[in-house]
Amino acid sequence: MGENMEKFRHLDGSDAVVDLPHIKISFQHGNPQTVGNNGCKIEDVIDVLVEKILDFQGRDLNCEENATALYHLDLAREALMLRRRRREQQGVIGKQKRHSSS
Repeated sequence: MGENMEKFRHLDGSDAVVDLPHIKISFQHGNPQTVGNNGCKIEDVIDVLVEKILDFQGRDLNCEENATALYHLDLAREALMLRRRRREQQGVIGKQKRHSSS
């Protein structure tokens, strides 16, 4: 991870805002059950990207590359859902603890 991106790491929720030219994303700070909803999840960002590409696909800008991007974004969303399910099953959801991926 480059030096510029390092500042966006926020295990403790201290700096969860990506503010770049033409891009501003406020990620969730802390456990929503404790602090409430105060930002988006990674899945929310994926959903925005999917909607944008689907808009292209529904017009004259459709192409195989867009379809491939949609496929991989769907895989990313599924991986994050699996992570959440495993964290829930292992009792570490909402905690800053590792979970087992197997």
